[in-house]
Amino acid sequence: MERELDEYEIAMQSGCYLQRETYARLVRWKSERARDRIACFLRGARRVGKSVLALELAHREYRSFIKVSFDRASPEIKDLFVRNLGNLDDFYDRLMVAYDQMLYPGESLLILDEIQLFKPARQAIKTLLLDGRYDILETGSLASIVKSSEEEENYLLPSEEDTIDVGPLSFREFLQNKAQETTLRLLDAAARERKPIGAAYGAINRLFREYLVVGGMPKAMRTYLLSGDLSMVEEEKRSILALYRADILAQRKVQPAYALSILDLIPSELSHHDSRFRLTHIDSSARLREYAAPLQWLSDAGIATICHPVRDPSPLPLLTIDPTEFKVYLLDTGLLYSLSYLSVSPDPLFFKRLLADTLHANEGMFAENYVAQALVGSGNKACHYVKRDGKTYRTVMEVDFLFIENAKITPVEVKSSEDYSHASLNKFKATFQKAVNSGVILYDGDIKEQEGIRYYPLFLAEWLFRA
Repeated sequence: MERELDEYEIAMQSGCYLQRETYARLVRWKSERARDRIACFLRGARRVGKSVLALELAHREYRSFIKVSFDRASPEIKDLFVRNLGNLDDFYDRLMVAYDQMLYPGESLLILDEIQLFKPARQAIKTLLLDGRYDILETGSLASIVKSSEEEENYLLPSEEDTIDVGPLSFREFLQNKAQETTLRLLDAAARERKPIGAAYGAINRLFREYLVVGGMPKAMRTYLLSGDLSMVEEEKRSILALYRADILAQRKVQPAYALSILDLIPSELSHHDSRFRLTHIDSSARLREYAAPLQWLSDAGIATICHPVRDPSPLPLLTIDPTEFKVYLLDTGLLYSLSYLSVSPDPLFFKRLLADTLHANEGMFAENYVAQALVGSGNKACHYVKRDGKTYRTVMEVDFLFIENAKITPVEVKSSEDYSHASLNKFKATFQKAVNSGVILYDGDIKEQEGIRYYPLFLAEWLFRA
């Protein structure tokens, strides 16, 4: 019987393989860490391409591999990870027979896919690593992995692993897969030298607009690059949102209805002036203690990014986070567009207007969500700063994002309108002058520096955060 093709082989055969920057990190793990009996955990939301990345590594870098997918593994396969670990020769023999695949010590990879769905396999990794005959790669999210009940305290989570976070494809990866090498060279030079982009700005901004609407979810981007049909792209994105909703309803750790309410309210809350998430907009009697666990579940599942304010900006901002206030961003700005327009029946005219920015939508929330996505995708923690009047609770100073640059905090404002005022940046710099760099404004315009503020186009956020 002819072997069934896996996801990576299908992508290669159909001409819709996507280059991922994460792949280089996987190769580095294999060459530098795997032989020291360190596993790799590819962590991220569903449908961000973790399995394809794992399979790409397996096909290109190993003599053979076995992929155990716990979302569809048989009870007999699962039972191996519970009852057969005492004799690993027998364990691996049964696994090789079940998958009709030979494994070779030092030359083969064992992929444990969607491992959060079967905790005994997660615990078994420690035993498999001690044996050391094959490299171990896991994929999954943190949802359902973290211990949350007395029953689960018996499970030991492995400490011998490197974690690589996988998110949606970035704008840079979009350009790479669109064969925009010249554009990438231009952006690399502009970001490095802080020189204006000039005549090419308009063309690059149009590409960026495409990326924002399509988003970075692999299947949606693949569909767009192959067909250019935004209606088909929209179908893919809505199917991903439907999958996330089904995942939320299927989990039993937190109130599914609460998690769904948070997800559905993200566009509305981001559209407000200060984009602060107010639980009372779900229910006037809602309290943080009721919604904290569902909120954390969405974060652990990789679906949402929680952005807390910090009380005292410093190179260690996480020490002063205020847990009582937060903003919530969606993992992918393309999905945010779809979530925002779920009630709209998309047609070619709708997408034409969306790309041309003539729908009079609140573009600020999409710009801010993209910056949060770029910040997290570059390995930074999303946090912001806000100061309110003690009596009126009126906001007197607010900075959209903070990130560490040259051992100091850089404040970032996101502007999507013609208002490029920077009073809050000036106040922030004056208040914390020894601990902060000059401010940055990300906006719809070219690179410049003015009044001590650095201005960058929105589409250069990734380059700024990675510098």
